[in-house]
Parts: sequence; structure tokens; C-alpha cells
Amino acid sequence: MMHAMWIAQAAASASSPDTWLIAGFALVGLAVVLIAMELVLPSAGMLAIAAGTSVAAGVVCFFLHSVLWGFASLALVMGGAPFAIGYGLRLWSTTPLARRAVLSTELGEGTRAALPPAGTEGVARIALRPGGRVDVAGATFEAIAEDGFVDAGHRVRITGHEGGSLRVVSADRG
Repeated sequence: MMHAMWIAQAAASASSPDTWLIAGFALVGLAVVLIAMELVLPSAGMLAIAAGTSVAAGVVCFFLHSVLWGFASLALVMGGAPFAIGYGLRLWSTTPLARRAVLSTELGEGTRAALPPAGTEGVARIALRPGGRVDVAGATFEAIAEDGFVDAGHRVRITGHEGGSLRVVSADRG
């Protein structure tokens, strides 16, 4: 916000007729940089708010230069923002930050296979606390342990299904 006010004040004090135009482009460029930073830095939306403020100040600067530039920039921002946001989210979803922040639905080949019947035994692929993954007949499935925690590598027996997950108990406990 302070940057936008500083640019606007500098533009007002300058004598060039294109100063507002330059300030408008500078503010919109600042907004692009802030949005790019928002995609890779966890800022709880503060960078996005600063970018929105910068875009708004840029549009005002374009209007102060001329009405034609003002309406052109307003139409460009209003029409292009949904596409830019969609593209940004698509790009963001491939970053390491997104992979850590969003749970993956990929479990491997086991997601395509039918759920095994009750009584079938498998092995806990990771520790079930109580949720986790188990390997049954070479396929991996989401599982929920009914009798507490099961350490990785221990045998489990399927007792039923809940949604797309298996309900299991430890087969090692008897």
C-alpha cells in the first residue's frame, strides 16, 4: 500500500504527461510480482491483498492519465483476472509447497482395483495411527485400524469397508 501511495505521489509531482501512464504500468507490474510471490510464499493472503490494492491503484493511475486508458485497463483487469487466477492456481499446484499443503489422491495401482473382501490379510505399508495404507495382494489401499495403532510391516486382517477405505485389525495380535 505504501508503495502505491509513493508511486502516485511521485507521479503527481512530475511534470511529464505520461507520468500517470508509467505509474499505472509500474503498479500493475508490482501486482504481478506480488502474485508470483504469493504462489510460492505462504503469506496467508497478505501478498494477494497487496497485489489487489496495487492493481486498483494502477487502474486509478490509468484513469488519471486518460479515460480511454482507464477503461481499457479496467476491462483488461476484470476480463483477465479469472484467467490469470486459474492459470496461477494450475501453476501453483505443481510447486513443492502445494504438494505439501494439499493431500494427494494417488495411491498407486490399488486405487483402480476392487476392494478385497473381509477376511483377507495384508501388510501395513505405513504405520496405521489409526489411518494409513496397507498392501493386499500387491495393491495398496487406504485403511483404518479398528483396534488402535498398527506399526508398519505388521500383518492386518480386513474386517470390512467404509467408503473407499478398508477397516482392518492387527492379525499379529491374534
